[in-house]
Amino acid sequence: MKTVTLLILLCSLAEGAIAETAECQSIPKSSARLACYDKAAPSTTAPDKSATSKPSAPQGQPVDRLSAENARLDAAISNICRGC
Repeated sequence: MKTVTLLILLCSLAEGAIAETAECQSIPKSSARLACYDKAAPSTTAPDKSATSKPSAPQGQPVDRLSAENARLDAAISNICRGC
């Protein structure tokens, strides 16, 4: 019984979302239609600021993150076990 009630509730809420996009579908110009969709559903993700603050590798050279992480790990554990 709970499943049927939940299904009816979800269907009734989805009707509003369908009605909002119907007015965007009727716009003939693609750029204006895209702007309508963007306005109807704004982005909820924040831009990733950590990616912009890291220095990037020179153009054409891949970034080897694994070797950089291994170097930091080796430096951190180099003095843990002396003479093991």
